[in-house]
Formats: sequence, C-alpha cells, structure tokens
Amino acid sequence: MIAAALLVAVVFLLAVLVWFRANRELARRGIPEGRMVSQDAGPRHHLHRSLMSLRHGLVGKPDYLIETRHGFVPVEIKSRNSPRAGPSDSDLAQLTAYCVLVHDVVGSAPPQGIIEYADRCWRIKYTPHAGRELLQIVNDIRESQEWGSIHRSHNQPARCRACGFRNVCEERLAF
Repeated sequence: MIAAALLVAVVFLLAVLVWFRANRELARRGIPEGRMVSQDAGPRHHLHRSLMSLRHGLVGKPDYLIETRHGFVPVEIKSRNSPRAGPSDSDLAQLTAYCVLVHDVVGSAPPQGIIEYADRCWRIKYTPHAGRELLQIVNDIRESQEWGSIHRSHNQPARCRACGFRNVCEERLAF
C-alpha cells in the first residue's frame, strides 16, 4: 500500500515537472501563456476544422491558436532559420491572413500573431490596417487571374534559373 502511494506521488511529481518544463520552453520560444485552442503542428493534430471567412473568401489553419487574456493569437511555425532582416513578406502575409481569419471568425481582432523560426521567434502586432492591406493583395491576386497570361517582369537569367515555373514558362531566359 505504501509502495503504491509512493509510486503515485512519484508519477505526479514527474508530471508536474514535465508540465513546468514544457511551459518554460514555450515561454523561452516566445509563445504567449494561455490555453491552446487548437494545434495543427507536430505529431498530433487537434485542430478539427479550418478557420473560414466566407466574407473574405479565406480559409486557413494556423499551427497553433492560443487563447490569451488579451485575445486569440495565431502562431505559425517555420522549420527554417529566420531571415536576417526579419520575417519574409510571404510569411508575414500568411500570419496576417490568420489574424484576419481570427478577427472574422471570433469577432475580435487578435492583439498579435507569432512566427516562430528554428532560431528566432517574431511577435507581430496585428492592426486593422495590416488586415486591409492583405485583403487588397488578395483582391489584386483574384483580379490578376482574369488577365490571362502574365509576362516576365525582368531580364535576369539567374532569377529565371531559380524560378519554380521555369519549365513551363514560354518567356524564360534560362534553360
């Protein structure tokens, strides 16, 4: 009986230690304290549905969605190192899209979004202005799909060699 009670106490103590270490690691990585509402990263996926905005025609799943005392915070995880100058424009656009989705679905703007690279974490303040800029870009992309073909915008063979569309581009400069 004493051995069983001792075993339960040891298991409980280990669980508490693991919980503290996990929270300390999240804080070290820059993830805010709060309740993880959903997870779409790692071996177990807990996000049962995507965030969807019919009004804006956007759908997406952040890697984490954390409910903090200041609001919901989307977190995007990148396996590569952070660019020296800060998050790339495409990573910022992706995070901003998640913020727009959270704002539309939850009904309140997130205070920030987070991009976590392998070597650095960036907290990005979300503003309604950033959301409007993203939605304008989305509308521009939708309109450009109606244009038909879009012509090459440069004369740089090295840029063509690095392009993922090189094999199907009729205006490529590099083969």
